[in-house]
Amino acid sequence: MRGSKQEQTGGAGVSRVIADFTDLGWGPSENTRHDLGIDLFLQVRDERRFDRIILMAAQVKSGPSYFDSPTSDGQGACTGWWYAESDARHFEDWVQHALPHLLVMHDDTTRTSYWAHVTKDAVQSTGDGFKIHIPIHQKVELSNRDTLLEVAASAKQQPVLQGTSFAAGAKAVAPGRALRHALLTPRLIAPHRNTGYERTLAPEEAVALITQGRVQDLEWYIKKGSNPQMAGADNRSRLWEWRFFSAYHDAVVGSNIQPLLDLATATCPAPPTPGKCRKRKPEQAHRIAASVVAGAVFLTAAERLTEAEALLDAAGEDLLPIDQAWALIHRAIVMSEQGDLDTSRRLAAAAQRTVALDLDDVTAAAIGASAADFLFRTSGRGAKDLGATMTAVDTAASWWRSQAVAWALEEHEEKTFRAWGACEDPGTRPSDTAQNRLLSAWLTASFAGTRGSAAVALAQHARHEVIQHEVASRSEAAAELRAQDSPPRQTPVGPHTRGLEDVLDELRRFGCTKTLETAVQRLWAAGPASPVQTAVQRSVTAPWTHTNAPAKLALLRHAGDLLPTELADQAGRHCLTLLEDPEPFAQRIWPFFAIDHYAHRALWRVLSAASDAVHAETADVLLRILPDRPGEPAETDLIKLAAHLRPSALAASSDRLRAAATGHNNSSMSAALLGVLIACGDSAAEAELLRRTEAGDIDAIGEVRSPADLGPATGRHVIELAASHCQEQLEEAHRNSWGLGGWDWARLLALCNFHFPEHARWDPVIGIVLDPQVAQEHKVGAVRTLTAHADQLPAAAATHLRAAFETGLPTIRGVPGLIDEAGDLTEAAFALGLALGAVDITTALHRILTWLRGSASQRQSASRLVTALSHHTNDLVIQGTLVALTGDPQYQVRAAAAFSLTRGLQENPTPAVEAAITTAAYEPGCRVPLAIAHALSHTPAPELHTLRNELRQHMSALVRTAATPKPSPSATTNTPHTATTP
Repeated sequence: MRGSKQEQTGGAGVSRVIADFTDLGWGPSENTRHDLGIDLFLQVRDERRFDRIILMAAQVKSGPSYFDSPTSDGQGACTGWWYAESDARHFEDWVQHALPHLLVMHDDTTRTSYWAHVTKDAVQSTGDGFKIHIPIHQKVELSNRDTLLEVAASAKQQPVLQGTSFAAGAKAVAPGRALRHALLTPRLIAPHRNTGYERTLAPEEAVALITQGRVQDLEWYIKKGSNPQMAGADNRSRLWEWRFFSAYHDAVVGSNIQPLLDLATATCPAPPTPGKCRKRKPEQAHRIAASVVAGAVFLTAAERLTEAEALLDAAGEDLLPIDQAWALIHRAIVMSEQGDLDTSRRLAAAAQRTVALDLDDVTAAAIGASAADFLFRTSGRGAKDLGATMTAVDTAASWWRSQAVAWALEEHEEKTFRAWGACEDPGTRPSDTAQNRLLSAWLTASFAGTRGSAAVALAQHARHEVIQHEVASRSEAAAELRAQDSPPRQTPVGPHTRGLEDVLDELRRFGCTKTLETAVQRLWAAGPASPVQTAVQRSVTAPWTHTNAPAKLALLRHAGDLLPTELADQAGRHCLTLLEDPEPFAQRIWPFFAIDHYAHRALWRVLSAASDAVHAETADVLLRILPDRPGEPAETDLIKLAAHLRPSALAASSDRLRAAATGHNNSSMSAALLGVLIACGDSAAEAELLRRTEAGDIDAIGEVRSPADLGPATGRHVIELAASHCQEQLEEAHRNSWGLGGWDWARLLALCNFHFPEHARWDPVIGIVLDPQVAQEHKVGAVRTLTAHADQLPAAAATHLRAAFETGLPTIRGVPGLIDEAGDLTEAAFALGLALGAVDITTALHRILTWLRGSASQRQSASRLVTALSHHTNDLVIQGTLVALTGDPQYQVRAAAAFSLTRGLQENPTPAVEAAITTAAYEPGCRVPLAIAHALSHTPAPELHTLRNELRQHMSALVRTAATPKPSPSATTNTPHTATTP
């Protein structure tokens, strides 16, 4: 019998379409049994030929007649063809079919197959029937594989998650997926607490309990006697999953990751020998993925990046698809931390593509969300698609993580409120349950590869931990510290401070910069500072990564003075490298901050602890880069850098500094360099600076060490200049115009008036101080200067100022500026009243005690007013008050009291006063010892000679420097400081 041509054409078309899908790596199977409008069933496989457990259907149309209805664009180029049927039955069946349906048209001439996804939106009515458009670019070929995979993914339905919490368990998902779910979405695996503790746990359920932070629940399961295998689980257990549980427990609860690394290494197959394939048992794939990823997470957290990369590479490339994507996103993280951004982005994109077909798996969604977030964070601004990223990261895993964080913060808030109600510190009632919930959020985010969310959870965990440590340390220090025993300073006092350095180090490693800065600033000032010292020392030798770079610079900026000289030199030289040539650093770290700006700030603090050699190198770098850094803010940073140079280290650079100073076109920079030279004893630089001052150079005036250094003629010129600006400020203030920032002209005028009384102009100063229309920030400096020299005021000026205290209280007011200095002005006015004798000591004490009962800012105002009492320490009431305030809970108040008590110290102090000062000097923080070190320069009492020597050995270079006598005064006229607490 002779076959028909149509049959021949159709059969050949189906065969060729089968070949085309086979070339994609798919598994096409012809439907020869039943004519259901389906020619082929397509088993979908990915690019690695893994079956994705998805089936698609295809109807094949072959022959020239199906290409009779072409479509074209405006230029006449073919864009595809219409396929139409008068009978709606086929289209209806295809659209309603449970499987995604493709219509494939095969061109016999070109042997090319074109396809369209048959959906309700794609099918159009013709009036007589229906039609669908087959685009010319949709060919069955490799270039369209990803698009075809997207069509295939539409067959999968997202799982129903509502109401599943009570039914959680290892049987909730397929066996090979349970362990991954236990690490990424433990809510689906960990048994609900209200189901009781009598059941026998599967190892995946025990792992999920750890991930949820429910270690206490694990102990209950063991106590109930139904889980002997869990109590005895270790690396010798017969079942691999129990060995994983034991190693995972050690890593999370015991902070020992070595058993987990050993298990991962043992689970991964050995590298293949040349000419042979690596062999592994199929059932081991999910075990390899779980152990390798878990090990890599902990290695990455410990900044052991090379080891993490090697471990992930050992997993191979033939893991099951979701597990492969899981490993890929963690490889992307490791590569990005090592500076290989291009490779990391390719890996993340591959992970995102790989899980696109797994909509039915919540862990796949979590991994895909991490990949989308990673690509968003590492892309350029113009390439960011916020909408798509926000959609991708909105997953069940992120909801459950947010829920855990919310529950934790709610419990912490409750504990804090109860502590407040009992007049206790917030950290006296810590919540282990809340901290475990935050740990759980960190674990699930870390395993998913969502580094940002992991860092947020870790920062929240660390905040409460730091507060708890600080409260415990303070309590123990108060119980154990004895001045007469001269205990070693800056050593941990009790077990609670052990581990605080680990918390700070962890914040650095995860780039939690804001939390780290807040913690370090508080601990540096109030103590304990020794954990900060350990953390900043570790940071110097730690590797630089994209994540930790800003936190490392922040640590140096706020605690660089705690470094020993050797490490300070290492950190300083690295900062100098960044300033000279930041490009290699930028390529490796790809920072999102201005390298120059933050390197400068880190270097300023580090220089206080660095050797003279590094100061000399800094001067050399400064001179080299000066011509290349024009304009703000670079020049401002360089000017401040010059101010931090140690004069004793600059002898070799003096000629070059002088040449740069006289040749630089920026007057501020030129004056700053002259100021550095003057500090070195350079008389030629001093002569040049005074010459510029006489010529009216404002920047030169700012570098003059003291008005006493000005000659009478120059002093008169400066007085006239400052008086003119004060008058302008008064006039502008009455026009409701207030310039912010810039020079403190009233203070400068007051200082020069005291040094050159024959040329003094007091009316502009008093006008600024007493006029309520003037901004507060324009008068505070002048008020403090008048206070410091009140005994030198002319009688007429003093009388005029006393008029502001007719009621016994100050009436000096001002217009608030952008920086609210109302508290500063009020406190400064009280101090002026005390100095003028217009406010009695009892009134001042009453004000101090009133503010000490107020808010934190009011208490700080009280501490500043306390410094005004330093001239009255011979009064026993004042003396007793200051002694008591050296033990105030707020370190600012303690520092002010210790400063005032030390500065006003007379010979033969009472034992109580000496004990108060000595105890304050031995505080575990740095702010109070620093205040005492500054005050000792005004105190000749021989009784404190030993204390001065002790402070010269302090852990902070700032304290050591302050306690060391200076060869010459270094005060400048352009800063608003007076002899108050530093």
